[in-house]
Amino acid sequence: MKIKKKFEGKEEYFMINGALLLEKQIASSEGKGIAIRIFTAEELKKATNNYDASLLHARGIATVYKGNLEGRIVAVKTSEGLQVSDIAIDFFLNQVVTQIQINHKHVVKLFGCCVETDIPILVQEFIPNDSLTEHITTKVEPFPWCDRLRIATEIADAVTYLHCVNSNPIIHRDVRATNILLDENYIAKLSNFGFSVVTPSGNTGIEFGVKGRRGYIDPEYIKTSRLSEKCDVYGFGLLLLELFYWKIIITEPLLVEEFSLSMENGSLCQMLDHNIKEDGDRAQGQAYAALALKCIQVKGEERPTMMEAAKELRRIKSINMI
Repeated sequence: MKIKKKFEGKEEYFMINGALLLEKQIASSEGKGIAIRIFTAEELKKATNNYDASLLHARGIATVYKGNLEGRIVAVKTSEGLQVSDIAIDFFLNQVVTQIQINHKHVVKLFGCCVETDIPILVQEFIPNDSLTEHITTKVEPFPWCDRLRIATEIADAVTYLHCVNSNPIIHRDVRATNILLDENYIAKLSNFGFSVVTPSGNTGIEFGVKGRRGYIDPEYIKTSRLSEKCDVYGFGLLLLELFYWKIIITEPLLVEEFSLSMENGSLCQMLDHNIKEDGDRAQGQAYAALALKCIQVKGEERPTMMEAAKELRRIKSINMI
């Protein structure tokens, strides 16, 4: 990993990171720069009360503070604790250039960024109710089946939007429960676009390299390095399993194999008994499991598109409606 030179002041950071941001914007938006709000480091320092520990909201790859910026509650996403490197800078700038092209109710909104720091800082919509992973790992009882099905449908709509909104699809490459945030009404929002790429039509994407979270990456993508929308379909299939079992793939590495074997052996009824408590939802569960199995097929050509998956989930939701 190449370590970035430590510059002396915010002016140098602004020039270097600002130039990188513009370059990435033009490359990812069909030759056009897209307007984005640039905040100063002083503005964000004031918004977070000098990054007061009491305003710490979440910590992972990024450290997120709750801030008040011009009367609006925002999430200030910093690189606190990360070593300064080309990889770290690219990860944060990538989120900026991808999210600025997106306007969807189930995708976390980006308001702007600050490039006066060694690694850029993001300013996003504040989502108060943590990630889906946090709920799965801390709550023994899963959400009601209707809510799990709703969350799956909301994220399917979000990923479908990414794939279809531009002539060149946006591929997220990291669709999993950790990157699903829940707002004050527990509506799902897709977040974290650090691995996302905009792929020109007909491009194999080999030049981007294989990226993603181990355990969630499409096995065909690992083998061939060829990037397509079907990589996200595979990740979405794993998300369907995480919602179904109320377990996280990274801590249950055999879950995919167990699910596939259960479907192959005709043990679906036992899975439904264990994972869906509501008797009236069994028909939905059967169709849901069949969709999940299609999404995690080893060959991408055997998986549905995200649009087809979203359409099927809406059909599944209607099964028990009178």
